[in-house]
Amino acid sequence: MLFVPKRRVLIPKPKSRFVQVVCPNCGYKQIIFDHATFPVRCLSCGEQLVVPTGGKAKILGIVERVLE
Repeated sequence: MLFVPKRRVLIPKPKSRFVQVVCPNCGYKQIIFDHATFPVRCLSCGEQLVVPTGGKAKILGIVERVLE
């Protein structure tokens, strides 16, 4: 019987991720999706943190860290 090694299939990583954003108005930390399709507001003061653009969203807050 002939042995044929299996090929390794590379799985691409997604380009989208979750980020922790600090509200510039009140300092509240919030986790959001960076490809958001809906406007995201701060849960504390109501300031708009994310503006959807059709692809990667425009983040108006301060990005503190990227969650892997």
